[in-house]
Amino acid sequence: MKANGRGSGKDYGELTFYERAAKILEALEQRKGSIKALTVGNSYLDLQEKKLMYALICQTLKYASVLTEIVEANSSVKSEKLGHRLELLLAHDLLFSKGGLRRKGANPKLNKAISRHQSSLKAQLNKLRADRNIESDEDLIPQHLQDEDAWTFRYARVNLLNTSMDKVKQHLSEDNYEEVAASREDMRSALPKRARKYAHDPDLEDVLVFPPGTELHKNRLYGTASIILQDKASCIPAHVLRPPPGSHVIDACAAPGNKTSHMASMMNNQGKIFAFDKDQKRLNTLISLTDKAKCKIIEATCADFLEIDPQDPTYGDVEYMLLDPSCSGSGIVNRMDALVDSYIAMVNSSDEKKPEVDKERLQSLAEFQTAVILHAMQFPKVKRISYSTCSVHEEENEAVVAQVLESQNTFTLAPADQLIPSWPRRGLQTAGLSAEQAACLVRTLPEDGTNGFFVACFVREASGSFDGLQKKRKEAQGTASVPVDANASNKKSKGKSKYGESRKRKKSAEEPEKSIKTREKQAKSPSKVTLSIKHKGKKRPKRKSSVVGA
Repeated sequence: MKANGRGSGKDYGELTFYERAAKILEALEQRKGSIKALTVGNSYLDLQEKKLMYALICQTLKYASVLTEIVEANSSVKSEKLGHRLELLLAHDLLFSKGGLRRKGANPKLNKAISRHQSSLKAQLNKLRADRNIESDEDLIPQHLQDEDAWTFRYARVNLLNTSMDKVKQHLSEDNYEEVAASREDMRSALPKRARKYAHDPDLEDVLVFPPGTELHKNRLYGTASIILQDKASCIPAHVLRPPPGSHVIDACAAPGNKTSHMASMMNNQGKIFAFDKDQKRLNTLISLTDKAKCKIIEATCADFLEIDPQDPTYGDVEYMLLDPSCSGSGIVNRMDALVDSYIAMVNSSDEKKPEVDKERLQSLAEFQTAVILHAMQFPKVKRISYSTCSVHEEENEAVVAQVLESQNTFTLAPADQLIPSWPRRGLQTAGLSAEQAACLVRTLPEDGTNGFFVACFVREASGSFDGLQKKRKEAQGTASVPVDANASNKKSKGKSKYGESRKRKKSAEEPEKSIKTREKQAKSPSKVTLSIKHKGKKRPKRKSSVVGA
């Protein structure tokens, strides 16, 4: 689909409402963002327009197949040369919107162009209704977009820093929610969509399960951070790591902070959590979220974890690491994703045009993920490392684990009974892993009622060191590996992996000299936010951190 129709030559800020909506559809086709990011996060729209745009895009995607059928059956519409995207958007509001075509902020010429064909379009819609013998227009929506089984449950993690499980259950009872006892296999039937029921998760003791579609954002428990809305799969890494109260922990890629606050809850605010993220905006989100959750032991730093010196005495007592690095996000599924995927599949009608997995990107992500794990293993006292992705791709999961095991002899996989033993779905016996090793890995899929997720846990063996890393790499010549300096901790590189160094050289060559002003807000939140930026041609200033809840 080449043309966007009328308005395609204008700057985005000059476009009218439906023209902007068409641009959003185009961006979705090219997977340049999510529905929410392109609508709610659209800086060109005011608050009311964001809500209207979000609703229009979602509803148009739901009815895209039937709208296409109706428009294609009316050749006269094509003579308007609106382009397929505008045809769908305008036809949706003309046929299905209670208020009809939007006037405010719209182009009157576009409205007139589609309105000229109102009679023929409505006649075709009525014909479809009769042919399919439907009672409601919602029945025109493809079944796979209505399928409740495709929805994940709504999960709520109880924040034990703010409340207790008993108090949360008491509040839910007062709010007319009924607790039901249900096994994992019976959860679908026990918790029908939007019923005022919930169950205690059978695998994670601090997690509650609600029916798909349950709205909890307005509940007082959420407003007071007594519950954290967090997918079950995302709660598994902290349960696998299980840092005890008083321990020192690093959360290497921490933002937006749900896993960070989960560890603080498990540690009862005793000990220390060093949270790193190189994106300041995301780190600000972490600071706000964890402060609201009453976390008192988090030191948040804007920095690339690969540039943190393992020999820095600041982290000399760190024994636990939670690694959730950037990934493809292929496991994150919800109804919005299904709408976009269905629309793209309709647009790309031939199989050969359908988007394929970007193998080159997966390989690049896998190299980065492996580098993060191997860098974490260089911290002298670390004895337990949780590695997780929200990906379903073997390249980012089992293959990364196999590469890490091949590249060093200090760490091995934690036994299966330490990784949610009641959970049945395990890793794939591929990528050079044995059946026993695969059983030590955890996978979740949407059919389990969660997002797609992967979790592994590495534990330090009684013997073994990174001295054997070079030998292992030589033995594995001919296989893909990530260059890791086995003696990095003894060199002037201050423990940085070669991967991190190459990234630094590339960035300094491309980016101009930067300076930053730090603004500290002391009003409601006591958190101080400080940026750590590499200065071209200058000695990098000492990194500063923010203590959450101090």
